[in-house]
Amino acid sequence: PTDIRHPDTFHRVVDCQWACPAHTPVPEYIRLIASGRYADAYMVNWRSNVFPGILGRTCDRPCEPACRRGRVEENNDAHLEQSQPGENKPEPVAICRLKRVAADFKGDVSARMPKPATEKNGKRVACIGAGPSSLTVARDLAPLGYHVTVFEADPKAGGFMRTQVPRFRLPEAVIDEETGYILDLGVEFIGNRRIESMKDLLAQGYDAVFVGTGAPRGRDLDIPGRQEAAAQIHVGLDWLANVYFG
Repeated sequence: PTDIRHPDTFHRVVDCQWACPAHTPVPEYIRLIASGRYADAYMVNWRSNVFPGILGRTCDRPCEPACRRGRVEENNDAHLEQSQPGENKPEPVAICRLKRVAADFKGDVSARMPKPATEKNGKRVACIGAGPSSLTVARDLAPLGYHVTVFEADPKAGGFMRTQVPRFRLPEAVIDEETGYILDLGVEFIGNRRIESMKDLLAQGYDAVFVGTGAPRGRDLDIPGRQEAAAQIHVGLDWLANVYFG
């Protein structure tokens, strides 16, 4: 019997789902999209990977190289052995782009999102940084009654999703929408607040602290000519952040 509590189930029977770091049920949401049920497909994704509209535009899609369609059809179609150079061959399902399709055509799903907890459990959790990891923690804990406070050095939530992806690739409206679903769960967001001292934060009596600061510094390269041309060289992450906030 299929027991999805054990990840090896996905390894054995659903290669694309196993390859996905979030183990998103890929076949399920693709079937829903094929049936025109975009909102249902979006919610399947939202439960697994939190930001379907963002991932549908930016994910590096490890699921697609694992997709069985390419290799199964290639093995079954004998004519491919005689195919000419440049002739179309089977390709994996465009899983990532289908995720975007579900996000773009879902309509209004706000009523399907969890509601803020009506009763708090008395526990306070601080999340440092408002990137995808901290926002995921907030999404999972807020409906359970935890009071979650998210601190962010930038004025808006999103972290690298907002500051390091060019707008032509990821429109800001998509980021606002998907981070908004989480903040609307009763999460307290404090922007323009950089946490400089963990000791001071711990002294504020939080029951737990989640550090989701990511890696906000680019990597410099010590190569010939680097110092001589320093005025014309910019570290990528710093440059993108300046483009957004500059």
